[in-house]
Amino acid sequence: MGKPATVHDVARVSGVSTATVSRVFTGKTDTVAPKTIERVRSAANELGYTPSEIGRSLRLATTRVVVMIVPDATNNFCADVAASVEKSLKAVGLSMVLANTGEDGDQQDRLLTDAAGLRPHAIIIHGAIDTPKLREVIEKNRNLVFVSRPPPIAKAPFVGIDNEAAGFAVGRYFAEHGYQDCAVIHGQQHYSASRLRLKGFLRALQESGADMDVIRKIESPLSMEAGYQHGLALLSDDKPRAVFCHNDMLAYGVHRAATEKGLRIPENLAIFGFDDNRINDWLAPWLTTLKVPALDFGPAVAAMLDPNRKTRKPMEDVVLPFSLTIRESA
Repeated sequence: MGKPATVHDVARVSGVSTATVSRVFTGKTDTVAPKTIERVRSAANELGYTPSEIGRSLRLATTRVVVMIVPDATNNFCADVAASVEKSLKAVGLSMVLANTGEDGDQQDRLLTDAAGLRPHAIIIHGAIDTPKLREVIEKNRNLVFVSRPPPIAKAPFVGIDNEAAGFAVGRYFAEHGYQDCAVIHGQQHYSASRLRLKGFLRALQESGADMDVIRKIESPLSMEAGYQHGLALLSDDKPRAVFCHNDMLAYGVHRAATEKGLRIPENLAIFGFDDNRINDWLAPWLTTLKVPALDFGPAVAAMLDPNRKTRKPMEDVVLPFSLTIRESA
């Protein structure tokens, strides 16, 4: 394989100076004749020349690239949000690079450092982990957008739902259906979304007069495997009447454990999920859950980061609507 074509090759084939080639590919064509522009672009196509984004970033101190950092690229909800964001960014002329933290704060901080070296147009953090490095980046970087989990300090915009209100809506549903003897499998409490979701759920039950001492609270990773293992332990002896899972992945695991133990859903055990990711329609049409509009994240984020937006006012939070999706499991 030969070396990639350079700006010098394009200049030689088109019969112009390298400065003229540079002006064509940076959009500074006021002094360049249309026929010359056409000749330069034709030569570039013939040679397979691609302008260097690195060189462009050094000149402009930024790129058209947006870095999106996600907590778990294998999670269906995270994947749907990322796909929505990428599609919407493309529509405004931006490209996206995806990176995965695996819910590891040290890995998040390494990725933030690497991302800064790319001079990105912006950094999107889905499921941020509160670390000193993250707070430092928030203080120094204007083009940061937080998705799903709000920023630890109020100096960056957020796109997501009101997690406390969403948890409250599920708790109220439990109270209305007599699911007071229940369990909640929730995310780790140093994550703001998990903390707020649990707070709202418990507040709704408390306001309904439920006996708060009988509610079992289980902190957990948000995975199918964790849901399955917690389900096996939870459903062994003194079984709860209902389980609220902080995402659908957990709910799948609990459902499998309940099925293996011969329990009928919802007669013996009600299961309530969270997210309503799109594979439910195909693989879990039984799951009652709270719908977070994953495909609405992209347009909201792109509107904030659109390089062509006219206003330079500070970006404001976007709180997306949620709804209960009632199916068979609760």
